[in-house]
Amino acid sequence: MDLNELIKLEISNGYGDADAQAKVCQDIILKAIATSSLSRNITIKGGVVMRSKTRNIRRATQDLDIDFIRLSLSNEAIDTFISKLNCLDGITLKRYGEIEELKQQDYKGKRVFIQLQDDAGNMIVNKLDIGVHTHLNLEQEEYCFDIAFDEEGASVLINTNEQMFAEKLQSLLRLGTISTRYKDIFDMYYLSQHVDSYALCRCLDTCVFSDSRMRENNLQEILARLEFTFQNKNYLKRVDRAKTKWIDLEIDTVVEGIKSALEKCKQIE
Repeated sequence: MDLNELIKLEISNGYGDADAQAKVCQDIILKAIATSSLSRNITIKGGVVMRSKTRNIRRATQDLDIDFIRLSLSNEAIDTFISKLNCLDGITLKRYGEIEELKQQDYKGKRVFIQLQDDAGNMIVNKLDIGVHTHLNLEQEEYCFDIAFDEEGASVLINTNEQMFAEKLQSLLRLGTISTRYKDIFDMYYLSQHVDSYALCRCLDTCVFSDSRMRENNLQEILARLEFTFQNKNYLKRVDRAKTKWIDLEIDTVVEGIKSALEKCKQIE
């Protein structure tokens, strides 16, 4: 496996240099997770999933977000996880630098950089953000990522569309107009077109109604909170002008799509 050749291939597919390097790293790590003994203890989330599902290069991300399932988030457990990723021919993976604590907007976890090296000595480094999958009642989806160097792809667990929508909604409800996760709004619109209403209701119950940190107790209260947020013209202007906007639709269409998915849930509540 030649890292430089794989990067050149992704550049030819339309990725910029940094995104191409990240894509190669992500593909290799995903394949390593799928091959490793911990494949059922890891679920993939975030932008890597969205990019794959949308097949939209504009949704490319340089991060790889995962959650541990029934695994400790201790530094020792993370090092053990990385060691088990050394299961692919021609590639060596190891931790690069120190493990960092993450405390961002509505997210806690750890960040680690992973160095990949091929047999020719070519090296690239990728960032991996790790959290803990706490909603064990929510079934994860088995999903096969297309990867450049293996026709079989990488079959791993990922968050369902409904869970991703509910978790992004939870963050938006908590932060309101101070949220800077503008990309989430466009993700939520895309996901709103690809959710099952019954499954979404179950995820809302877990991620919102059963969460003691949340103020909303029913869909009417969720819709009221969203209405308050989306009535803020300055907030919508920031969302619409964000560099992370990856869907070419009017912001009003995006907002209505999100609300429509929740209205459908309200009808079966």
